[in-house]
Amino acid sequence: MAQRAYYRLPDEPLPSGLSRYATDPLWPLLTLMLAGGGFGLLWFAFNAAALGSPTRWREWGCVALSALGSPALTAAVMIAVGFGWLAPAMAPYALLSVLALKVAVAYALYLMQQHTFEVWEHYGGEPRNGLPLMVLLAVVGRGALDLAALPPLLRAALQ
Repeated sequence: MAQRAYYRLPDEPLPSGLSRYATDPLWPLLTLMLAGGGFGLLWFAFNAAALGSPTRWREWGCVALSALGSPALTAAVMIAVGFGWLAPAMAPYALLSVLALKVAVAYALYLMQQHTFEVWEHYGGEPRNGLPLMVLLAVVGRGALDLAALPPLLRAALQ
């Protein structure tokens, strides 16, 4: 019985039924900046599956880190102020750590997906234009988030 030899590139995207919806990772990054972390992170997670990214589990871990880390940092700052460990005047500076976490994770996600996207596109993948969805989410989605009365920790994760 002949064995079939498979050669697989470690960076090779895995075929996915969602690949017709894949976009350049620039669009989720811009969405994260303009529409908020919730929409951008969801798009990054979906794009990882659509691209068949070999690092998708790592990317989904980054999404979870940002989605769970932002409320955790916000809660830590509120607790520190509440117990007097942090002066209330210093709280806005401490809350910059939430923004730093979101930006760092978004940039890491962009770099991971950009490499996979380039390989995927080189081998014939045709990306969707993400501009219309980004504009829709930035205008309508952001407006809806601003109007909704959300708890502070959920707001920290989504915005």
